[in-house]
Amino acid sequence: MSKIIEFFTGNLLLMILAAFILLAALPPIIMILFPMADLIMRFIMIILIYINVRGYLGNGIPTLIVSAALIYTIVIKHAYLGASIYVIFYVLLMFQFLGVIVWGLNTVKIMTTKHPG
Repeated sequence: MSKIIEFFTGNLLLMILAAFILLAALPPIIMILFPMADLIMRFIMIILIYINVRGYLGNGIPTLIVSAALIYTIVIKHAYLGASIYVIFYVLLMFQFLGVIVWGLNTVKIMTTKHPG
């Protein structure tokens, strides 16, 4: 046990990597141990997928088709992987790590939309 602690001592990058691996393993473990948490996590992912797709495609048939495909793939077939990725990206957004990407996408969206006038 002390050799593991010696290995991580002074190496911040490995400690951060180990923390992200632990963070990625946590949602599937919780989803397996607590079935209600599994349902809640899947429901949250369904709502978020539909809201994001509707925000980009608007209300209509393409929104339902794309949402259904994403929900089937991410929430039904690969629920544990989807939950892990969701939690990691949520933590990264919480630390403003991906803020530049989000701002950049918003700028491109604003620049490419036609304004009346």
